[in-house]
Amino acid sequence: MNDHGELGHIDPATGAAVEGMAAALVAVWAYSRHSAATQVSSIQLQALLTIERHQRINLARLGEALGALPSSTSRLCDRLEATGWVRRSVSPDDRRELTLGLTPTGAALLDQLRDERHADLAQVIDEMPPEARKALMRGLRAFTAAADRVGDQRMGHADDTWTTIAGRFLA
Repeated sequence: MNDHGELGHIDPATGAAVEGMAAALVAVWAYSRHSAATQVSSIQLQALLTIERHQRINLARLGEALGALPSSTSRLCDRLEATGWVRRSVSPDDRRELTLGLTPTGAALLDQLRDERHADLAQVIDEMPPEARKALMRGLRAFTAAADRVGDQRMGHADDTWTTIAGRFLA
């Protein structure tokens, strides 16, 4: 239970403040994505993140994860393979099935994006006084733990972490 007696009820000023703070965090995250990776489209980034999360994935499962038609997923994978970010190979479990995996170049692209995001976040956090940084970390840990509990109740996707969801949202 929260301090307000009922789960989910907060006063309007607190709700507005949380939305404003979340917007600032999202803006920093999105800025680094757009400044570092103009070479990759949003749907390509979503696909790369999904492939990375699963390590190896077939076209049907990737299409499900992206909410895309099989033909669209196939064309997307053709483009990702042409860029050198993804490699198709025969599944070790079923020789009739092709799976997708990141190439070293694809993995490096995602690492570059993360490095840019970390640098942008660090620049903002470095502007904060040390005691505010500690309070932020305590607050974010508590917020994440609460979000995990709520997420477990709402979502049946065990492999969807908040970082994964945010990555797809901000791709």
